[in-house]
Amino acid sequence: MVKKYIKINRENKSKKEYSLYKIISSRNIGAITEKEQDKLANANVAVIGCGGLGGIAIDLLARTGIGNLTIADGDVFEISNLNRQVFSSYSVVGKKKVDIIKKRVLDISPSIKVRTYDKFVDSEEAAFRILKNHDIVIDGLDNVLSRIYLSRAAKDLQIPYVFGAAEKTRGYSTIFLPKGQSYESVFALPSNGKKIDKKLKERLAKAAGCYSILGITANLIGTIEAMQAVSLLLDKPFVSAPYFIHVSLFDPVPFRISTL
Repeated sequence: MVKKYIKINRENKSKKEYSLYKIISSRNIGAITEKEQDKLANANVAVIGCGGLGGIAIDLLARTGIGNLTIADGDVFEISNLNRQVFSSYSVVGKKKVDIIKKRVLDISPSIKVRTYDKFVDSEEAAFRILKNHDIVIDGLDNVLSRIYLSRAAKDLQIPYVFGAAEKTRGYSTIFLPKGQSYESVFALPSNGKKIDKKLKERLAKAAGCYSILGITANLIGTIEAMQAVSLLLDKPFVSAPYFIHVSLFDPVPFRISTL
């Protein structure tokens, strides 16, 4: 028997959507409380980058019951995405990621409010516009420059920034809190404390991207990012900078928490 939730914001939900949300999230109760499920129903989460990390994070957040999701990515699906990106399939190659993912998310849970941005984060101003009025942001990006823009906007808006990165068989994740250490300071980036001019932008744009990755690695890190976001939203313990959750698939100890 599905119990009744009494504090979910029903202003923008039809009776059918509200009832469906209760059924979909009913198996969560016991692992979390009804009050905690209500928090997730009212949360506003942004996922920037919808590939290997961001895709699985979106999928899991939708199934966990996040009520409001914003997804941003200016890319289309490619055949090379099939080894790791959960929303990719041969039939959607060449189609916009945000369009396909929105459709799939609403198929998972029709009551979710999904906002899409079919664009890349190419400036701090762009990141600021997307992140405004959100509770938390998850990083599904694959380049340093966009991460700098995203992390700076999150800090300015006092929004926790859930970071994740992966390559080959290794990856790591942490949360950069608004009043804590920044992404740029922890990684000792040359941009730390500086305005990003043309010369610095060119230097950062040359930073190595990820060209080799096992799909399991990407999906583990994206799953950890989703876990971290839910933990923070529910006031549960989470790992924040300068500490990271490290994953190394073929090591004798594949998971650990430590600094860089």
